[in-house]
Amino acid sequence: SFNVTEQDRQFYAQIQVPEPQFCPDCRRHRRLAFWPFGVLQKRKCDFSGESIISSFSPDCRFSIYKRDYWFSDKWVAPEQEVDLHRSFFDQLYELQVKTPHFHQLGKNNINSDYADDIWDSKNIYLSRSMATCEDLCYCYRVLYCKDSIDLSYCYTMEQSYECTYCFKCFNVKFSLDSHDCSDSYFLYDCRGCRNCFMCWNLRNKEYAIFNKSYSKNDYEEKIKSLQLGSRKFLEELKRRFQEHVKSDSYHKNDHNVNIQNCTGNYIVNCKNCREAYFMEDAEDAAFVLRSPQIKTCYDGVGLFRSELCYEICQSTDLHNVQFACYCVDCHDCQYIDQCFNCQNCFGCVGLRRKRYCILNKQYTKEEYERMVERIVERMVEAGEYGEFFPYRMAYNGFNLSLAAFYYHETEESIQAKGGYFEAEPESHAQGVEANQLPDRSEDILDNFIGKPILCSKTGKPYNFIKKELDFYRHHHLPLPIFYPEERNRVRYKQLSPFGGRTTDCFQCHKTITVYYPEDYGYKKVLCEECYLNEVY
Repeated sequence: SFNVTEQDRQFYAQIQVPEPQFCPDCRRHRRLAFWPFGVLQKRKCDFSGESIISSFSPDCRFSIYKRDYWFSDKWVAPEQEVDLHRSFFDQLYELQVKTPHFHQLGKNNINSDYADDIWDSKNIYLSRSMATCEDLCYCYRVLYCKDSIDLSYCYTMEQSYECTYCFKCFNVKFSLDSHDCSDSYFLYDCRGCRNCFMCWNLRNKEYAIFNKSYSKNDYEEKIKSLQLGSRKFLEELKRRFQEHVKSDSYHKNDHNVNIQNCTGNYIVNCKNCREAYFMEDAEDAAFVLRSPQIKTCYDGVGLFRSELCYEICQSTDLHNVQFACYCVDCHDCQYIDQCFNCQNCFGCVGLRRKRYCILNKQYTKEEYERMVERIVERMVEAGEYGEFFPYRMAYNGFNLSLAAFYYHETEESIQAKGGYFEAEPESHAQGVEANQLPDRSEDILDNFIGKPILCSKTGKPYNFIKKELDFYRHHHLPLPIFYPEERNRVRYKQLSPFGGRTTDCFQCHKTITVYYPEDYGYKKVLCEECYLNEVY
């Protein structure tokens, strides 16, 4: 069972939907299953036959069109009649199967085909979810970043490597949750630091090693003596740094900044947001994830600049829309999938600039309103109305969705929910075992370009491109021995998952809500007041 508050009931009444049948976490689990995170692979555009790069496999149940063709007037979305004696979700599923979907998100990019969800960017390789970036490889959820590799959830970074939740940094490597820093290695929770190495909780420091200050000359001599181009040495440094972060660093109970009446984590400039995660500039929202600039919305993931919305995945500029996936600039709609510039549509897939449509068929305003009323009555009777799309309508198998980042499911457990697993592309490449790669950066040769390398953990093949090798040589970094997506998963696990727990502040012992799982092993978790006293 789960609690539905009076505030929740007022919201559901405002948008005229019944109370949900599933708890907030189960609803989030289902929405995240609709966020594709499959392997980027070559396939054919089903419209033109040309080769494209997409996370949709050639065996996808619906046609995949190159984005340019999908948004053209060269095809017409199919339509079908409503059958009031059948499940509406079954009919919507049939329409989805018949309707082409576009091959990837994003636009206004240059030389960025091997990527997805990329916007206004240039020279992006094997990366996802970014805007206004240039010359990046293997990055995820970044903004305004340049000339970097292996970044996750970073903004305004340059010449940086293997960083997570870092902002406004230059030439920073192997760091977590640090801002306005430069020319540093292994930072945790540092602000305004330069030339620092293996440091935590520092503010506006320079020439520090293990939080101890040195003269410029002594610092440079010590750093010069380290074998930072050796993978074995760096792996040992990573292990030591993690131990210091666990045992010696102070940890604020959450990562929230400038909030009023909010619960959740990684919330910035928000008001009245409950169970919110990675949120910015939002108000009056609940059970939301990565949904900036929204107001009076519940149950959104990847929702942007929207109001009065409920149960939405990856959509932008919506008003009074419920149960939608990959839609833009729509209002007064329900149960829509990949619809753009639509209003007063119900149960539609792949429409653009339409109004008063049901299952993609055009109706008059009066016909539409009467038919929607009858459909909703039948859906309520069947227990369908008020719920998001069923798992079987997800674009990819659960194992190739963003949900698999956060939730562990077996093929059997997801089938019990009505979902499915999808076979990943098979590779029979004979390659070099990653642990046979040279240990030192000075031994990197161009003959590694394009050669299959087998990941030390997963066995999956990957390879190097010239721009990447040039970056490693320039920064004196050894070749990575793990598959790029595996590296991203490791970085992303450093960001706390959903849900808080209560514990005592390490110093003042008052009860606080913290968002670090116990298995992180953090010893010194503080309330905000004690944390600020320690680090400032």
